[in-house]
Amino acid sequence: MLKVVKFLWALPVTMVGLLVLLLAAPSRPRVGWLRMGSTGALCAWGGWLDVWLQRHPLGAMYAATLGHVVIARDMKKLCYCAAHEFEHVRQTERWGVFLPFLYVINGLWQVLHKRRFYRDNWFERAAYRYDWQRFSERGCQKYRKHQHNC
Repeated sequence: MLKVVKFLWALPVTMVGLLVLLLAAPSRPRVGWLRMGSTGALCAWGGWLDVWLQRHPLGAMYAATLGHVVIARDMKKLCYCAAHEFEHVRQTERWGVFLPFLYVINGLWQVLHKRRFYRDNWFERAAYRYDWQRFSERGCQKYRKHQHNC
């Protein structure tokens, strides 16, 4: 029951992620449901997602999380940073629709105190505590057969 509540609490943000996937669908990105512990997310990589993440207005990034949707440039980059991204999924489960607003507010707070919007943001600092190997060893195993660059 708690998983359903977390999923519903994050659903408004997840809907934005699903919209991004819908817009990227003509480029045929790869999509799969991946789990890390008790946390699951719809992960997509490739196609236009690669271009969009390279040209993101806030700077190029390997991956991004929108609720229970993780988008990545390619499978190798997803494997590299998925543990970080799955922490953002858990943050969305905790904060729900408030997370995007709290993220921006905290980033602005950091800038006002002469720190960096992204790297000093509380949500990013929490996510950077996770080592990429933790996911790579577990979550990418079934995709390694098909992806030699993971």
